[in-house]
Amino acid sequence: MIWKILTLTLLLASCQKAQDPQKELWIYTSMYKDTIADLTVELGKAFPGVTIHWYQAGSEEIAARANGEIMAGGIRADLMISSDRFWYEELARSNMLEAYRPQNWDKVPDHLKHTGGFYTAVSIPVMVMTYNKEAVPNPPTSYKEMVESKWKGKFTTGSPLSSGTNFTTMAMLKKYYGWEYFKALKDNGVISQGGNSAVIRRVQTLERPVGWVLLEDLLRLQGKDDRLGIIYPTDGVVTHANVMGIAKRPLDRALAKKVADWMLSDAGQQAMLRSYMYAPVEGHPSPKGAPELKSLKAFPWSADFINDVTENRIDIKDEYTEIMFQ
Repeated sequence: MIWKILTLTLLLASCQKAQDPQKELWIYTSMYKDTIADLTVELGKAFPGVTIHWYQAGSEEIAARANGEIMAGGIRADLMISSDRFWYEELARSNMLEAYRPQNWDKVPDHLKHTGGFYTAVSIPVMVMTYNKEAVPNPPTSYKEMVESKWKGKFTTGSPLSSGTNFTTMAMLKKYYGWEYFKALKDNGVISQGGNSAVIRRVQTLERPVGWVLLEDLLRLQGKDDRLGIIYPTDGVVTHANVMGIAKRPLDRALAKKVADWMLSDAGQQAMLRSYMYAPVEGHPSPKGAPELKSLKAFPWSADFINDVTENRIDIKDEYTEIMFQ
């Protein structure tokens, strides 16, 4: 009888623990620290009593950490938000993401979400070009132009090996211009290192007075550094997606789903706008200082492009490395 009572007590305690609402949430993200600071305050208001833990790093570091945790037996993240969409495709195909369609999912354009509900964009960064007005009186007008001899030793990009947005930009330009484009950039003395902030520094210091960089980085400097000009390339900007996915874990996913709902709510989308990114949910204005997204010519996304890069991303990085660094 004592054994039965003890067993029943332990069973009830276990059930009670399983029913307790989750009070902690881990989010892995490549979004900037000021965005995280803003989100921490807003999520605190929306989810009182819940502790939000953040792991912030570049998209490639996010993927490396998460993949390592998966191989070790279990990922710690509840939500992941980063800019390497092709990695999320891999996770979806490996059954590592929870299928969920947050509120307003139907208001996000189809090309910015997974048809099975495994991920969706929460914001839209845009890769443009910048130049130092003090050193470049006649700036370039397109990505393609940067292989011309007059721009030799004057162009910089971030590294596609460490930055998700730089990888996507490289993959998109490779699709339309081929590897010959990057061989020509290499011959023209391009510097391809670091992230978007490194590009800004090289343009500011005139180490390389022209570069491709995220529009949000430039909008953040409005009124702070008037030397930096914005170029919306005539061959097209490269649109990106800060993608959100819910990691599949042996835990109740209710809290993760509620936070995902919040990210696509009006409050969540306003937070993205405050960080100078476009909101994917229809009906929101442009970020301060930015033109309407639909007014910009952009390189088109397609299912074939996503599938090709997802299946060949390692080979693409290897080829890029061989061209640029060997």
